[in-house]
Amino acid sequence: MPSNMESMPLPQRPDDPLSALAAADRARDRLATSLRLPSGLFPVLAVAIASQMGAAAYGVAAQTTTGLAVALAGAAAFLGVAALVVVRFRRINGVRVDGLASTIILGTGTLSTLVYLGAFVAATWAAFESRWWLVVTAAAVGGAGYSLGAWRWWRAYRRDPVERAGGASPRVLALLAVAALVGFAVLVVGS
Repeated sequence: MPSNMESMPLPQRPDDPLSALAAADRARDRLATSLRLPSGLFPVLAVAIASQMGAAAYGVAAQTTTGLAVALAGAAAFLGVAALVVVRFRRINGVRVDGLASTIILGTGTLSTLVYLGAFVAATWAAFESRWWLVVTAAAVGGAGYSLGAWRWWRAYRRDPVERAGGASPRVLALLAVAALVGFAVLVVGS
């Protein structure tokens, strides 16, 4: 009695596996170069980061309930912008890109991280000294630098998506979230 397996067609096998891989590479590259970011992403990201940074610097320096509320409002505004950007990207392109959320939006790229940290330290120091013009300046420079880091990553991703794919690992993001929560708890207990 012949089995059903004998009557099933065999899967198509490429004549040349190397040419199939080359075709897949070309398709990946075409996709990477055809991806579009939501219009105005980098200026919106710069403003969102600058607002979040300024609010956080004020909250840290004020060490009051109002300061905490301002810092949380800045974080909520940034998270809202981040969610909107990711949703719009997926609607425009119909795909997910490894590294988009972690590297562009959450700033885990080297340049974005370094600029953010430097600008945040400057903005926080200025807030403690009540030099509000300097808080605004440091936050604006931080937002612009953060956005520049995101722009540079996006250009590099489109040139070589394999090297840039992946973004930050969930473990790294979880550790950063834990560090942020610990810092938040220190602020709450200290105020």
